[in-house]
Amino acid sequence: MGACVSRKKEAMRRPTRSASGTQSALPWLLALAQCLPLPAVHAQASEGASADVEEIVVTARRRPGDVQGVGRSLSALDLERLGGLPGQMHVQEALARVPGVNLQRGNGQEYLPALRSPVLTGAGACGALLTAEDGIPLTSPGFCNINELFFAHHEAASRIEVLRGPGTAVHGGNALHGVVNVITARSAGSSLAGLELGSYGLARFRLNRFGEADSGLRLTAVRDGGFRDDAGYRQFKLNAFRSGTRRAWDWTGGLAVSGLDQDTAGYITGLDSYRDRQTARSNPDPEAFRKALNLRAWARLQYRRSEAWSLVLTPYLRYSRMRFRMHFLPGDPFERNGHSGAGLQTAAYIDRPAWRLIAGLDFEYARGDLRQWQEGDAAGSAFVRAVFPSGDHYDYEVDAGWLAPFAQIDLRLGSDWTASLGARYERTRYDYRTTLPAGRTRDDLTPCGFGGCRYSRPANRADSFGTFSPKASIIWSPSGSARAWLSLSHGFRMPQATELYRLQGAQATADLRPEQLRAAELGASFRLEAFAAQVALYHMRKRDVLFRDAELFNRAGGGTRHEGFEIGFSWQAISGLTVELTGSVARHRYDRDYLLGGVNLKGLDVDTAPRRFGGTRIRWRDDSDWQMELEWLWTSGYFMEPQNRHRYPGHAILNLRARAALGPRVVAYLRLLNLTGRAYADRADYTVFSRERYFPGRPRSVFAGLEWRWGAPIPK
Repeated sequence: MGACVSRKKEAMRRPTRSASGTQSALPWLLALAQCLPLPAVHAQASEGASADVEEIVVTARRRPGDVQGVGRSLSALDLERLGGLPGQMHVQEALARVPGVNLQRGNGQEYLPALRSPVLTGAGACGALLTAEDGIPLTSPGFCNINELFFAHHEAASRIEVLRGPGTAVHGGNALHGVVNVITARSAGSSLAGLELGSYGLARFRLNRFGEADSGLRLTAVRDGGFRDDAGYRQFKLNAFRSGTRRAWDWTGGLAVSGLDQDTAGYITGLDSYRDRQTARSNPDPEAFRKALNLRAWARLQYRRSEAWSLVLTPYLRYSRMRFRMHFLPGDPFERNGHSGAGLQTAAYIDRPAWRLIAGLDFEYARGDLRQWQEGDAAGSAFVRAVFPSGDHYDYEVDAGWLAPFAQIDLRLGSDWTASLGARYERTRYDYRTTLPAGRTRDDLTPCGFGGCRYSRPANRADSFGTFSPKASIIWSPSGSARAWLSLSHGFRMPQATELYRLQGAQATADLRPEQLRAAELGASFRLEAFAAQVALYHMRKRDVLFRDAELFNRAGGGTRHEGFEIGFSWQAISGLTVELTGSVARHRYDRDYLLGGVNLKGLDVDTAPRRFGGTRIRWRDDSDWQMELEWLWTSGYFMEPQNRHRYPGHAILNLRARAALGPRVVAYLRLLNLTGRAYADRADYTVFSRERYFPGRPRSVFAGLEWRWGAPIPK
């Protein structure tokens, strides 16, 4: 073991600079390969699962398949088996276990995501990440929401799968940096009813009810008073399904409903203000709120002509509405937005001894609308009062359509090698209509002072975009428990409706293009009886990045580069004791010359992009059906604004989770979050108006719950 460690250290000392990223990964992969046959690991065979057991995933190809055939970094969280996770209150608690994923929590159920990227912010930044439940995107491609994962029923999911980097050929344009797919349980299991109580007035009820192996229902209802003033929320999520067989067709139908009623707390301001307990619990925006409703209905129809040929059709309907107060803007305007529509995913699968083909056509139509208005004058200087007027700012509708053919072929090159080639072409069209006068006037056509109103409305128009996206990978799989891969992939995202039609300043039209990303990745994974690991090295360059310039114009033409190393491993040290580590080391930098405040941003870190973050978990499970987990989460410092002048120092927190079976049908669990009471910021930001501002992290919190199960044994 010592020789193996020394080889790893030697590999770490070698240079890691490479344009493609492949040369710098080889020392790591070779060092890990030399560690595979260690007798000390095989000695744990009697305590661990078989190394040859298949790990089945569905996200990469839209149907179950062995992860060994996936030439990408894909992590799967089995929430039924990870101790303590059934008590998660926020999706960030689950995704913190995935390398390369960094969610910064806002207030309540809000968050800002990062997946092999800096933290995504801005009107259309949500388009860089595809979020789905059971393979159905949570929102339409052109009407995304940065917080949309709070619509997914992650609290009751059976799995969460995360594909890091551009999506495969089956994924649409929003899979620029990755895919998060929440998979609900659709097989018979133990039904349960649970109640949880916790700090700051939290109460949560859970119900999972399964029928005769072909139907089920999952419900979660929660009320949280919040640790900040006037900052609680109420939320419910409901999923129901039914499945069956008719002649040659297997079918499953599902319904998903999610509702949120949240009183929102905004940023606190002042250098290191999150360290002051009283300030951290204050709410400078007590009238802020968010109300949201999301509904999806879908069916999955599979026709299997033979073992070698099958067809899958997935039609779906979606309805989404949201209303909130924009407490972060002068005048605290209100926004109401929503969209509704229908779509169809199709995929044909042909399996031959030497090759495997997936081909299909995806279609979606949606109608979206947005209204922004302000009640009363904005507070502040004469300039602010003049350019942020009361009344309607925007009121428009957009009809949108998407059409995307795709194909992917996997070629078996001998017993150990597989090559995968795929491509997707996506066409998008928007038809926009405004009910307010075009231009940057008030809603009654009177002009604003100081040259015009801040908000600008384009005239009615139509926009179309088309993008071709190729993918290629090669996989070496010498056994059923080890694989290495090299992938070259292209990702893209179309401009969002808000980027095209919600303009500011003197901009009358936005001439935008799809963002495009080219990625190279080298990775390896293996499983032994008591040890499993996955490592990946990636290099990505993004062009035509959409941004808002100093004149408040939405423009295309920005560029960024992203390079990083990710690792995740699990080791069963002794019987009942497991150690897990996830970590990411990355740089996310501006890659184009651009002057901001007299500073050329090229080569500087993108703001809110920590170079290192991850977590370590020690889990103990004994034979009496109880388990305990100690979790250490950490993030390094990061710059709070593009010029890299202001920096958040980073933080580390400890969490403790415990779970015990009190009998054949009763389970108790306990969670202590932020065990040491550390004062930290979930998010740190800097603007020229507010200077330093923060979302303070939750103080020490305790949650305890009971679950009663029936219909099947308690899962271990």
